[in-house]
Amino acid sequence: MSIKSNIEAVMEQIRNGDNALAEDVQAKAVSAIKKGEASPEWEAYMSLFSQSPTELARLMPTDSTLGNFEMDVARTYLVGNGTCGADTTGFHLIQGVEDKLDEGLS
Repeated sequence: MSIKSNIEAVMEQIRNGDNALAEDVQAKAVSAIKKGEASPEWEAYMSLFSQSPTELARLMPTDSTLGNFEMDVARTYLVGNGTCGADTTGFHLIQGVEDKLDEGLS
C-alpha cells in the first residue's frame, strides 16, 4: 500500500458510516496538535495512516524528510484535516496531502 492509499481507506470507512473511527481520528488529531511532533500522541495519530515501519517513519518524521518543506506541509495538513468532523474528514482528509508523502518510498 501507500500512505495515500491508507488515508483513502480511512476516508472510505468514515464515509461508510464508521463514526467511531471518525471520532478516533478527530480525538487523536487534536492530541497530536496539542502535544506536537515526535510525541506519543503524534505517533498514535500517524499510526492510523501507516501499514509499515517505513511509512510511519515518513509520517513521524524520523526518516530523512524532516525539514523537507513540502512534506512538512503535507504532514501538517494531515493532522489539521483530522480535527474536522466525520462529514468533512470522510471527504477531505487527504486535501493538501495527496501523494506527496509517498515520494521516494519503496
